Amino acid sequence: MDNLNLRKINDYVIQLVADHIYALDEFGVDIMYLAEGKERAMLVDTGAGLGRLKETVKALTDKPVFVVNTHGHIDHALGNYEFDEVYLNEKDGWMTEPPYMTNEKWQEFCMRQRKEPAYTGLDLTGKSLCLQKPSGNIAEGMRFDLGGREFEAIGISGHTPGSMVFLDSKNRILISGDSVVSTPILIFDTYSSSVEEYLRDLKKLAARQEEFDLILPGHYLRPIGKKYLFDLMECAEEILAGKAEPEQGDFRHMSSEPALVHRYGQASIVYNEEHIRMK
Repeated sequence: MDNLNLRKINDYVIQLVADHIYALDEFGVDIMYLAEGKERAMLVDTGAGLGRLKETVKALTDKPVFVVNTHGHIDHALGNYEFDEVYLNEKDGWMTEPPYMTNEKWQEFCMRQRKEPAYTGLDLTGKSLCLQKPSGNIAEGMRFDLGGREFEAIGISGHTPGSMVFLDSKNRILISGDSVVSTPILIFDTYSSSVEEYLRDLKKLAARQEEFDLILPGHYLRPIGKKYLFDLMECAEEILAGKAEPEQGDFRHMSSEPALVHRYGQASIVYNEEHIRMK
């Protein structure tokens, strides 16, 4: 699919990125994907809950829709409240509930996004946080049958303990959330696991590289190629081997935790000493 098939619905930028798969860009904050089968449709992530997502999805498909979350972060799972059937790995469930997730934290996030040059959405004044518990857990190897199209859940711990990617091997597509992206992989905050676990699970994914060509990530460029996967593996290898020569990173807008940035090829990982080895 070319990069010119863009349109706007309720201020979401919509792009057909593969046969029967739409990317929904939430105002420059994150990217969700709607995959349609013959019987039902699967929405991968629900963003930060900033706009009229359900109404937008209904404009793209007349199939019944369920949600799978790649992980529990504020910019990927806070639109869940608009949908009845939602699946999230239980290791990330606490991120979408109080006391971790509060209206104050969400409002601070919204204010930061509005100041970003790339933000293209609503002003969000007076909008309040809505939370909903997932209706089911996503486990490793779980399969979601859409009718003529099936996605398999694969766990990639690192960015968060419960991060998942979704593989459609028949159509050779991987939807990767924040586990394989062109932007830095963040493994440095209280919500992260470790670089060691991340590399372990990337190797598991690389062992299946012949099953996918396109990678559809949760931010910025889409689609991306498999080079990002292999560069991320090398990047993690160097960190674990003590060969990294990282720069100090400034991520104070996201966390008070110290942050180091190591780059390899097209990939980069943000980490700190507390998140290198598995605990």
